[in-house]
Amino acid sequence: NYPISVRISADEFLEGGLKLEDTVRIARYLESIGVHAINVSCGMYESGWSIIEPYFLDEGWKKHLAKTIKASVKIPVIAVNNIKHPAVAEALLEEGVSDFVGIGRGHLADPQWGNKAKQGQEALLRKCIGCMYCFKIANTGRAVQCNINPELGRELQFAKIEKDGVGRTVAVIGGGPGGMETSLMLAKRGYKVVLFEKCGQLGGSMNLADKPPRKDLIQEFIETQKAELEDWGIEVRLNTEGTVEAVKALNPYGVIIAAGGIPICPNIPGIDNENVYHAEDILVGNVKLEGRNVAVIGGGVTGLETAEFLGGKNKVAVVEMMAEVGTALYPSVRGMLLKRLGELGVELLTNTTLAAIKADSVELLDSVSAFKRVRPVDAVVIAIGVCPNPALVEEFEAAFDKVTAVGDTHKPGVIADALREGHDKAFVF
Repeated sequence: NYPISVRISADEFLEGGLKLEDTVRIARYLESIGVHAINVSCGMYESGWSIIEPYFLDEGWKKHLAKTIKASVKIPVIAVNNIKHPAVAEALLEEGVSDFVGIGRGHLADPQWGNKAKQGQEALLRKCIGCMYCFKIANTGRAVQCNINPELGRELQFAKIEKDGVGRTVAVIGGGPGGMETSLMLAKRGYKVVLFEKCGQLGGSMNLADKPPRKDLIQEFIETQKAELEDWGIEVRLNTEGTVEAVKALNPYGVIIAAGGIPICPNIPGIDNENVYHAEDILVGNVKLEGRNVAVIGGGVTGLETAEFLGGKNKVAVVEMMAEVGTALYPSVRGMLLKRLGELGVELLTNTTLAAIKADSVELLDSVSAFKRVRPVDAVVIAIGVCPNPALVEEFEAAFDKVTAVGDTHKPGVIADALREGHDKAFVF
């Protein structure tokens, strides 16, 4: 009388492994011995990209697996399908792919996934961005974390939010992900929040992160944060720089600075040449390079994604001083990105330091042999990250009693770092 569901890997995506025709037979056998439901997944650890998909793979890309098994048995079929959006889940049900939709990481990104879907609140639903940060953290033995849900793994710590803001005004400087998360927590605590953003749109550096291919979910997360601010009635002042004078006019209880960091620019000969650009200029479209020979300086996430953005239209080489590129990425994400770069003909120059820039070349230093070599290029893109902005913080500390900094303004990091710090500092502000 107890229902039994069996989860199966419909295709192991490995030579010599189980294929769909094999697992159809297994599913029929399980049905014949009284199993009540089949739960369809795929892959194995040797093909881990297919079990927990990075952002490169589409929603529903493996729906043929569950659909084939459902057509072969009479018992209910449950299936995961890399689902991010309720509408996609509903479409799979209507198509007859499965009887139940399984969603894993979506509930880590937003534990109210099901409730928001049921209530038609998709605009407020934080959708998994497929970055694999959760698995990266879990693989270190720490409690699971999420790039876009700063409370994951710490739910009890934030179960009770003190509503002690009593309408006092707090100014938040900077409308990036950290600034928006800070504003949201302050509003939940009962503060009157005024968010200053000097640009015409919210999102900060996330408006760069969504430009490389297959990064649409980054833009969706920005839109979700905007919807959250509106839902909580937070005042947002776009095209308004949060200067000391502008903030003084509010007579605020305190100030939180989330204005981002300062781009790192190496002090080398030729760095001010006309053929030198920053990754931001490329990604936002201020500078368009086509048919050029480009050196992207920096093999971190920004450098690799900038190289992907430029690849195919230009001859691109990534220059990285360390022995490997993309070390901050989860292995499956890194592997797929490197595969994509290989397909685009992007060359990776590791253990290599930029020594000088000229109009038609760069001088490179091999960090292993110490040999210098000249490489012909006609454009150089700097993508080596940002550093803190202590001068801005000091300016506000001189003018106000209660000031704190979050995100890249305080300490450069990934999305998770900015959201977590903004969330936590606002929780105790």
